[in-house]
Amino acid sequence: MSLRGSDQQEAITTLHLLLRTEKQRRERRRMDEIKRIKISLHLLLVLIPFTALAEQYSTIIIRAGAEVTLPCPNVRDDYVNCGATDWFFVDSERTRSARLFVKGQLIASVISKSKADRLRLAANCALVIREVRAEDAGDYICRQFDQTNEQSWFFFSVVNVTEQERTDEVMLTCSVSTCRGGLLTVKWLFMNMDVDENNKELRTSQSRHSATVSFSKSHSVYKIKNYGSLTCKVKDGYTEETFAFILPSSDWWWYIYLVVGCATLVTLVGILIKWRRNKIQARDDAVAYSTGEGPSSSTGHSADPSNLNANVTIIQ
Repeated sequence: MSLRGSDQQEAITTLHLLLRTEKQRRERRRMDEIKRIKISLHLLLVLIPFTALAEQYSTIIIRAGAEVTLPCPNVRDDYVNCGATDWFFVDSERTRSARLFVKGQLIASVISKSKADRLRLAANCALVIREVRAEDAGDYICRQFDQTNEQSWFFFSVVNVTEQERTDEVMLTCSVSTCRGGLLTVKWLFMNMDVDENNKELRTSQSRHSATVSFSKSHSVYKIKNYGSLTCKVKDGYTEETFAFILPSSDWWWYIYLVVGCATLVTLVGILIKWRRNKIQARDDAVAYSTGEGPSSSTGHSADPSNLNANVTIIQ
């Protein structure tokens, strides 16, 4: 079957576009690979002088928004202001590395201002990260430039648990920013047990570094906001942490208002009951006086029966 001139031209144009797109895709892959090689070479050059160092490795899994302290062991007291301590950072994609602290001094020019404002060194040269964010995921290396020549390496992953409401369904997503690749697993638990694949009320799905659980708004988890029964388990080697969805602050205020409202109602009911009881007691006392059955005088003298009702008013 032959093509008309216009169709043939269109086919050639489409083919050129596809070839150009594929070329651009290959070029991007090549540039990404070059970046990774550069980072690897940079780390290699940094680490070559310390290949004989005693290294310690730790895995840290933490929720976004929290504060974390990464210790740097065996820091010498005679080095003022962490003068022998450097902290390095490699991002989770292995495309960027930076010296965060050199001889105890923050190098703010190599990182964003938002991150620089959240970093500090503690008195023992430990690295403190406030309000942890996804961008903080990666490798952190503490190195001692002294006679001990030790370094500590931290694999740092950041977990974020979010909620999305639809018309009649709720979806909780647990996503992890990490440098650990296939070593890390993410899954949802219900009442500390794996959610069955055939569970029709709780539906789960997983991707490389995230897991999702969906349920109807008619489910008890949603009705009573019992989100604590659903937890996300993140496991990296021997390190394992669980995270629950935290209700937004507005929902917590709603619970506070409910508790305060109930307490106020109980107090008002108690006051009303006491007032009714006092009113009934006063009426009974008035009736007793009017019939001559009132109590004797506090002075111990008997009252004149003829004067018992002189000043008594019966309460209606």
